[in-house]
Amino acid sequence: MEFSLMKVCSITGLFVYFFIGKQCFMWVWPDKIEEKQCFFVVSLYLAHLITYAVVNAFYFACYQSKSKYISQAKIEQKPWPWDGKDAKVWQEMKRLFWKNVFINQFIMVGVAYAASCVKLDTRFDQSFPTVFEISWQIMVFGIIEDVLFYFSHRLLHTPYFYGKVHKVHHIYNITVSWSAEFAHPLEYILGNLIPVIAGPILLGSQTHMITVLVFVGLATHKTLSDHSGFNFEWDVYQYLPLTTHSEFHSKHHSLNTGNYSSTFTYLDDLLGTTIKK
Repeated sequence: MEFSLMKVCSITGLFVYFFIGKQCFMWVWPDKIEEKQCFFVVSLYLAHLITYAVVNAFYFACYQSKSKYISQAKIEQKPWPWDGKDAKVWQEMKRLFWKNVFINQFIMVGVAYAASCVKLDTRFDQSFPTVFEISWQIMVFGIIEDVLFYFSHRLLHTPYFYGKVHKVHHIYNITVSWSAEFAHPLEYILGNLIPVIAGPILLGSQTHMITVLVFVGLATHKTLSDHSGFNFEWDVYQYLPLTTHSEFHSKHHSLNTGNYSSTFTYLDDLLGTTIKK
């Protein structure tokens, strides 16, 4: 009964997020947007940045906590990077992380701007989306994102690209939330940014900008959650059918192979790359 209640609450919470996200944006939405391209780039950047900061702050508090409840949610029984490595090694990892975060800001703005130059017929007007519209379009965005991510991820695990590019991300063999976007610039573009922005660009005028922003917030939260190293009982992704979650991705980092998908599990299942153990 407790499991069923948690499952219902978690899934309900997802749709509550769609509703609250929509309402918050509606309250502050401008009556008229003249510079659509600028609005597109800046709002995408801020939606990602705010979600990234808030979710990482939550997980940082979890990493510092001595709570038994939180420690029981830890997936791998390995020490966290700051506990299991030499102090100099950890200091170097932190230096590389902040350098990576700094560079990623410019890459993100550049990719958002490039995408807006390719095609920008997303709706910005007062024809706000319904929760149903947001739900089905985010499902489509997720499918598109997952296909692009899966095959780019498989490519990055080929010997050449792994050694030159993807090895940077796998410096974290036990994941923590902020390692989600710790990546070589080429991987960040091909594996993180293009898959997320592709769906909204392809759906075009069918999509309102509010839906895009809600999706960016959700996608950012999911990748941080998947890399958090925790599997909390309230994590909605473990209750959705054919959906990846933190334990699924933790196995990928632990074994350095398999479980290549980011959102759904069906491509790993169909192509034989699911980690069974």
